[in-house]
Amino acid sequence: MAKNKILILEDDKTLSQSLQEALEKRGFEVVAAVNSEEANALLNQHKIEYIFADCLLPGVSGDEFVIKLKKEKADKKFKVILMSGIYTDKSTIQDLLKRTQATAFLKKPFDLDQIFNIVKEKEEVTKKETPRKMLYQIFSKDMVSTREKRKLIESIEEIPAYDLPFIYSLLTETKSSGYLNIYFNDGSVSGIAFSNGCIVAVDVEDKSTYIGELLIQSGYVSPTDIQKALQSKNNQRLGQRLISSNLMSPHALDLTMIEQMNVRLSKTISEKTVKLNFSASEVELTQPNIDSELLLNYLHDWIASKLPANWLKNLYVMWAGHQIIPNAQLKQDHPCMQMSLIQSLDGLLDKLSKKTTLSELLSVPDYNQAALYKALHFLVTKGLIYFSRNVSFDNVDEHFEYLTKLKSQIENKPDYDMLEALGLTQYNDSESAASEIETLLGREPMKKEEKNFGVWYELYNKISTAINSLNPEAKIQLKKASEKNEAENRIKASQLLDESKKELMLSQFQSALVKLKEAGKLSSTLFQYNVYIAWARLGMNMQKKDKAVIKEIEFDLMQIPADERYDYLFPYVMGLYYKATNDYLNAKKSFDKALAMDNTFLAAKRELSLIEQMMKKTRKNDNLFTMDLKDVVTVLFKKK
Repeated sequence: MAKNKILILEDDKTLSQSLQEALEKRGFEVVAAVNSEEANALLNQHKIEYIFADCLLPGVSGDEFVIKLKKEKADKKFKVILMSGIYTDKSTIQDLLKRTQATAFLKKPFDLDQIFNIVKEKEEVTKKETPRKMLYQIFSKDMVSTREKRKLIESIEEIPAYDLPFIYSLLTETKSSGYLNIYFNDGSVSGIAFSNGCIVAVDVEDKSTYIGELLIQSGYVSPTDIQKALQSKNNQRLGQRLISSNLMSPHALDLTMIEQMNVRLSKTISEKTVKLNFSASEVELTQPNIDSELLLNYLHDWIASKLPANWLKNLYVMWAGHQIIPNAQLKQDHPCMQMSLIQSLDGLLDKLSKKTTLSELLSVPDYNQAALYKALHFLVTKGLIYFSRNVSFDNVDEHFEYLTKLKSQIENKPDYDMLEALGLTQYNDSESAASEIETLLGREPMKKEEKNFGVWYELYNKISTAINSLNPEAKIQLKKASEKNEAENRIKASQLLDESKKELMLSQFQSALVKLKEAGKLSSTLFQYNVYIAWARLGMNMQKKDKAVIKEIEFDLMQIPADERYDYLFPYVMGLYYKATNDYLNAKKSFDKALAMDNTFLAAKRELSLIEQMMKKTRKNDNLFTMDLKDVVTVLFKKK
């Protein structure tokens, strides 16, 4: 196998020569330059796959050279490793990595082992094994080593942002240290710093969630406290001002800073396609941070609130007929079993212990399908369940039923939409997709007389034909048309959302719910959609207090992302939920929070007044009961 060709851009000739000799001993082809002019000449002569660039060079600096190079030679694929003995500040390093899109940053002096961990022999990746497919290969593995996980992280370059929770989990599990840079198509960049598997900093373009709002919503301070702190004449940040004024404890600030990181991480998870670059580097473990225990809770919330059920359905269609096998760690006392998604599915662990299939679980009458997809994805992400390598059916009838159901799901769909639903749009011919199609359909029937024979070949031919008929140009056009349609649907959905909000304010709950359901069909990424859905259902159910409906509402609330919980509407709806469950104390707290965020919110004022009346009535009844009990006791123990 040919070795990677490496360019060393370093003006320290001693260091350059030492580095070159060490790499050549490992079999790599190496060329060296002392300035940008020499480097350009070598790039024109050789196919370079790695550039080791010193940041401080005479004339044009290493980082400036790399930025210019990426603009001028965007068609060339090479990875950059920055080196410096001067730049050691965390924020400076992260900024350099963002601007240059470098693979790694090495602080001088560095060990040669660090070099060899970065520069490895190129793995042979077949057409069938796209980076994203490689990511999900662990779906069918009982045990995945740390080495395999790190290899996966290195291989991922472009993914849907819905895959980011998986990436965050992998970086935590492997106790990685370094900087994960996320590049969005609009040119924005988010940076996340990891130290030994803990998230210590999150830098996103959208910083609209301010610490003051988080503090008020969390109940640590009041709006008045915020105003007092802002009026104090010092250069401290808001949190430190509140602590200095004895308006808040340092512990409360730490918790709020952690929650701010959670909100910012939540904002990175979306339907957009993103490019990734993880740069291994030493990062100081600072406080506060998100450790593995805390990440477990956030991971659950991200999957519950940010990942649409349809996206997960398309992801798992490939595994529908495979047995789900629980890892040995998955027991009733595992922390994951206490999570809301798992709790909403009665008897899930028992069913998983019988090595059931996804198709069988989807047929359980009481299971909410969206909750099921999200719960399974959560368990897969944590490595607690995996799928058998082959589709497993007990008999021909079961296989036939599965194929028939799959046929009905893709029937009447245009070729591109069908392939998108099956996760097969990346293939340009049926030959390269053959094993994937067989994985999807299950074992090829060997006898014509078997009832599943006809439907199996019908589906195989239908999918193969669709793949062969769509050349790359056609796919691009169809994708653009699909995106245009999505954009139009999103506009219609937003209009319906605005109309439903007005109706909710007027207590027209049924009409609002109809509009909301219609909006949900048009778009799955509407801001505060689940807040409005829960509000409408609570309003309609206020008198009946139907337990089944309450359970559905709990799932609606579970799906509200962290970045949608910090205005007046979320605590108001939570107040309505607590009221429906007769938890008047928490209802009052929630309505108080809503008014703290917006003191003009009349609906919250009205509900707060009603709750206070209910609480007074309850206290009065409790007093009467106590008095009556005292009278009874007095009679029983009265001395004669």
